[in-house]
Amino acid sequence: MPLTSSMLASFTVTQAVNDATRAASALAVLDTLAVISAGYLEDPVACIASTLESSASSGAMPSFLGVRGYRPEDAALVYGTASHALDLDDVSMLAICHPSAPIVAALLAARPWADLTGPALCEAHAIGTEVMIRMGQAVGFRHYELGFHSTATMGVFGATAAIARLLKLDAETTSTAFAIAASLSSGLRLNFGSMIKPIHVGIAAANAIRAVNWARAGVEASHADLLGPDGVLETFSGGTQITWPEAIRLGAPFAVAEPGFEQKRYPCCYMLHKIIALGIEACAAGLRLDDIAQFRIEMPRGGTRPLIHPRPSSGREAMFSASYALLAAIEDGDIGFASFTDDAVSRAEIRARFDDVTVEEVGDRRLTAAEVGDAPVRLALHLNDGSVRHLERHAAPGSPGDPLSPADLRGKWVDCLGRACPTLSGEKRGWLYDDGLDRLQSGQLAPWLSAIWHELNTASDAAPRRLSA
Repeated sequence: MPLTSSMLASFTVTQAVNDATRAASALAVLDTLAVISAGYLEDPVACIASTLESSASSGAMPSFLGVRGYRPEDAALVYGTASHALDLDDVSMLAICHPSAPIVAALLAARPWADLTGPALCEAHAIGTEVMIRMGQAVGFRHYELGFHSTATMGVFGATAAIARLLKLDAETTSTAFAIAASLSSGLRLNFGSMIKPIHVGIAAANAIRAVNWARAGVEASHADLLGPDGVLETFSGGTQITWPEAIRLGAPFAVAEPGFEQKRYPCCYMLHKIIALGIEACAAGLRLDDIAQFRIEMPRGGTRPLIHPRPSSGREAMFSASYALLAAIEDGDIGFASFTDDAVSRAEIRARFDDVTVEEVGDRRLTAAEVGDAPVRLALHLNDGSVRHLERHAAPGSPGDPLSPADLRGKWVDCLGRACPTLSGEKRGWLYDDGLDRLQSGQLAPWLSAIWHELNTASDAAPRRLSA
């Protein structure tokens, strides 16, 4: 029997979450808080925050940038934008989405931190990301091909589920919240490479809080099956998926635990990670841009969809540029935050080679999102001496096939907090990671979260706003 929206609501409020799944969620939450910390001074966050009124009410949520506090939906907007500002947040290639960013942003804003425990947050994260990813799988890759940003469109449903679980809503109220969320689901890939792309995540998180609040306040919505004809699946798949595919099962297992999420190594589109790895490999082999006449990248069908800026003119556009990612990786031998500044992208030696890079999709069969993620990326380097060097990469850095180790994840946290709080010692940053991991497994979160936000606000008083176009 196909899944219905009432069954989705029942899963959200009643499904058990085992210890292994909560542990996987704890690592994902930590990774997301790291990238929120690294991204909170970026221009999209500052621009959005400048439009919001601070709040001194008892329900106000902690803010960035020294203002008193935000209404919960405004806090979710800011937290979500920060989580995606550097495009370093985790990915699920099951649905080509960033699962943790909208979920964590919404959860951090949904209830007072004094009432927030680690196990409850991780349980809600597991439920929310599961709903988001499985709905993304159900609409299929066609949704992405039609031009939608799945993180935004599916994120509002996942974040709604996460909040409903955290607040212990009943199934009827949760079902209504899902129906409201369906009218708040939006986001186009056309905006990739602009400030609005990370703001999509903030919008999804904020709209989830609105959907839940409106449902609790008695706002009525359609009682028709959200996952049936004329519902989310049919509409968002362009009519190719009418009802829930029977092969897609909720929580059996939870996606966060199996196969797990792709946790990013590089602050850019995940579809660039294999290309970057190949470029770094070429550099390590002694090749330099001046040695190479032509560069040819072969990607699976559908793999180039987010890579819409072949000649980027800004750091944000470069996050979605195959040509830039390859050239910079070969030129610099590594990729990091500094690779996606406007100055880095404007380098003459890089820009002069954009037209020498060819990117082509290969294969005739339409792939699922997961198949796109698993397919190899091939690189042919036509050298000046007439020879051709062939390189190939199957597992992307950070994927389940080439995962970040526990030490890598801790190091990523330390680096992200160092970007946000350069005067905070590496030892203190590492201690905050270890304390957070302990609290997410068994403790109260308020002291830890408050300590992080204190450091961020202290740093923001002295730091200039970043200019990353």
